[in-house]
Order: sequence, then C-alpha cells, then structure tokens
Amino acid sequence: MDLLVVAIVLAGGPDGLSRVQQLAETEVLEKFTVAFYGQHVHFERTGRFEMVDGRELPVFQWIYNTAIAE
Repeated sequence: MDLLVVAIVLAGGPDGLSRVQQLAETEVLEKFTVAFYGQHVHFERTGRFEMVDGRELPVFQWIYNTAIAE
C-alpha cells in the first residue's frame, strides 16, 4: 500500500497549533491526534471540506486534550 501526503484542516484546539496539517497516510482518517506542548490534542473528522490554496481539504474539529504521560 503506497503512502501519500494528505492535508487536513483543524478547527478549534489550542492557539499556536498549525491549522493545516500534512499527514503521511494511506487514506484520510476519521480521527487525528497531534502532540502539542505536553498534550495530545484530539480531532474528529466532520464531513465538511474547506478550500485552502485551491485544494479542497477535509475539516477535523477539536474534541478534547489529554496529558502526555512521561
């Protein structure tokens, strides 16, 4: 299975987190988690799309944060 770079748009979440994320995936996921300043920030796919730089990207909405265990 070939990996491809998928771009997604994040809605909500902490200030300073890049709104557009590039993922190396086999397909667009239903959930996405990113590590950000000692937290795992969790997002869920909304079914909506947003135009960014001429590309229609899937939108993921923030749902919650969890602490990263050390």
